[in-house]
Amino acid sequence: MTSVMVGAEWAQVIRWMEEGHTVFESAQRLLHECDQLQEATEAAQMECARLQSECEQLRAEVSRLTAEGERAHKERAETAQWFTTMLNQAASRLRFEHPPS
Repeated sequence: MTSVMVGAEWAQVIRWMEEGHTVFESAQRLLHECDQLQEATEAAQMECARLQSECEQLRAEVSRLTAEGERAHKERAETAQWFTTMLNQAASRLRFEHPPS
């Protein structure tokens, strides 16, 4: 009975050795895929950092342009007010009274 078990165990060892090559190939493929995924992750992280920096720059530009637009709007309102005042003063000076007939 021991020789039968040894034969069965020997067959199992042979099968493991035959399957071992496939297992090692699969492990090697998984390690290669892991390396590729790590490289892709690093590239994505660098791209994310670049985009965050660009986003910060764009936010600063939007803030600057908003402030510039508000300044221009205020200047335009002040200019319109000044122009209205000047026209009213000019109109009041140009009014003629008709001499009594």
